[in-house]
Amino acid sequence: MQTPAELPSNTTTPQQPRQWDRALPFFAQRVLDRGYDLPNPYDVGYSYFNGYQRFQMSQLQVSAGSNPLRSADFVQFGQSKIRNESNQFQLGAWLFPFMNVYGIVGDVKGSGDIDIAFSSLADLEKFFNINIGCGGKRPKPECSQPIKLPTAHANYSGHTYGAGFTLVGNYKSLFFSLPVTYTVSDISMSETPIESINIGSRVGWNLHMSSYGLLTPYLGATYFNTRAKDEGHFDVPLPDSNGQTGRINYQIDEKVTGNWSGLVGAHWMPLKSISLLAEVGYGYYRNNVILTGFYRF
Repeated sequence: MQTPAELPSNTTTPQQPRQWDRALPFFAQRVLDRGYDLPNPYDVGYSYFNGYQRFQMSQLQVSAGSNPLRSADFVQFGQSKIRNESNQFQLGAWLFPFMNVYGIVGDVKGSGDIDIAFSSLADLEKFFNINIGCGGKRPKPECSQPIKLPTAHANYSGHTYGAGFTLVGNYKSLFFSLPVTYTVSDISMSETPIESINIGSRVGWNLHMSSYGLLTPYLGATYFNTRAKDEGHFDVPLPDSNGQTGRINYQIDEKVTGNWSGLVGAHWMPLKSISLLAEVGYGYYRNNVILTGFYRF
């Protein structure tokens, strides 16, 4: 019987089966037995987001001064473009070889312009209960014209938290993923939390770069939906009123204009423990940049 040292030089010893020694993901050993590799099961990460989203306001309620809110269909709000910036920290784990689950917490800040108009000067006079020459039998000709008020600028900040999961898969070098994230934001311009859902589909191609790791460029689309109820007030000058101003209290339902946008990005994993991602979202209703880094262990 030959010992291993006495085997001919053109003979190789069988490779020992790989053993998965971690609690997660479930069914990891089955994946290894089929010849596939798996990422480290746990991760901590940081994401930076900067972009804008178009919103449309509806179901307006307004009041003047200390009066109670009431429906005001003669007050018209244009489409708003809200820009925001956020920093988020993530803690996640691979629950199954095809599913990563995670929780997030972070901060958010932003700003936007709100265009406001009254259907007519006569409606404004009636609403504020002042005399600017639009009452009586012979109102001024301009009393029936729409009134565009100065654009109101809003700033906000707050905190956000949420959770989500990502489904992933590979076919040869083809890669696809479907992250689904639900977040709740408490911001200064709204007395009620803002709930959002973000669903992204990505398809890419895995490029193995030897000692430089794995690079995956990808394309996809994002569905984003949120509803908010903003409450607040602002002071506006009243036309033809000798410098008087009026305080408008408001409560507005906001929803996104256009839920879908495209995306293009790249994921680079130079080491099994390091994962970097850069992504650009594009579209008429929404544009953004996302930069993400993960440490996997």
